[in-house]
Amino acid sequence: MKKWILPTLAVGGVVFLMTRPGRELQEQISDNVGDWVEGAVRSSHRLQQTLTQVQKALDRFSRTLEKVA
Repeated sequence: MKKWILPTLAVGGVVFLMTRPGRELQEQISDNVGDWVEGAVRSSHRLQQTLTQVQKALDRFSRTLEKVA
């Protein structure tokens, strides 16, 4: 591969990102990443709630077993 190809592609990419379509693409990517992060946070919160409920149920089960023993 020629030494000038990669720098030329990098400069072309930067120039593209400075144009209106490039800025619109950046905004679209930013929005999509933001939506993905919000979804991950919501999923994490739901998982935390579920694990808390499971832990409480296991604690009750453990106490019941101790009483039986």
